[in-house]
Amino acid sequence: MATSPAHCFSIFSVLILASSVALPNLVVPNFPDLAIKTRHTSGDQKSADQFSEARALYLKGSRQRTETTTEKPLRGDEINSASIWQCDEKRSFFLNQREKIYYSSVIENRSEQLKKTPPVSVPQMSGAQVTITIDSVDTGERRQFGHYTARHVRIKTAFEPGPGASMPASVEETDGWYIDLPGFRCEEQPYPGFAFVSVSISGTPRDRLQVKWLGKAPRGYPIEETSVKTSSTDTTVSKIKLLEISEGPLSPSLFELPQGYRHALQTGYGGADLTKPDTMFNRANYYWIMLRLWLRSLFT
Repeated sequence: MATSPAHCFSIFSVLILASSVALPNLVVPNFPDLAIKTRHTSGDQKSADQFSEARALYLKGSRQRTETTTEKPLRGDEINSASIWQCDEKRSFFLNQREKIYYSSVIENRSEQLKKTPPVSVPQMSGAQVTITIDSVDTGERRQFGHYTARHVRIKTAFEPGPGASMPASVEETDGWYIDLPGFRCEEQPYPGFAFVSVSISGTPRDRLQVKWLGKAPRGYPIEETSVKTSSTDTTVSKIKLLEISEGPLSPSLFELPQGYRHALQTGYGGADLTKPDTMFNRANYYWIMLRLWLRSLFT
């Protein structure tokens, strides 16, 4: 899939926020058996359309499994996927459970991977200034979920564009309960001050981002959460509801690649198309499309 300039800018904004924080190191955890099932909903407050999906997290020793199943899709987008993280083997699997297709990759230390990555030219941001203020506060309240203690954290993220900025003004307020899972996805617990902010801006000149941190209380894995994002045009509400949490024994087979799955079609730059198996026909069709795009680029 081609990357648009707006997507490139979104990635760069994340790097700005994370630049002062060391990336987490690769670890091999030893989790007691744990299963967490949640329902995630999202949609415009004024609209009847609500996206809904069920998610499940399974932990056992050095291995993890996540599952996502669409319950109420928007625009026909249905998901029935799973991922398996074998931290002891440094191997991950991504599964299309409906089509029985999988893709596997090596789990690398992100700090080491960054050293191998060639420098990327970053778009110049010479436009108007946008101030992003992030305030994350631990209320001090606690709830017990089995052997896990959940923290109550409130986060407010405000986007304040200056005159002439492309980015609209908005405020997102999040109220949730979080538990610590050190070693989740084979990495150390994220450090305080690490955050992702999704930005999608098109056109030039690009806005200059100034990030202000107030409170830096860490979150963790969400057990329950409500986020309300308000702009001048709409209000979007996203919720996470806890359905079940169990510390009963889990089968080791949950954390292995199931039998009968076919390898996904390999694409450029080490990627894969999880909607198509790696057959001769699909491979030939993919390279034919790439060739057509390359030839078109020569004459445009």
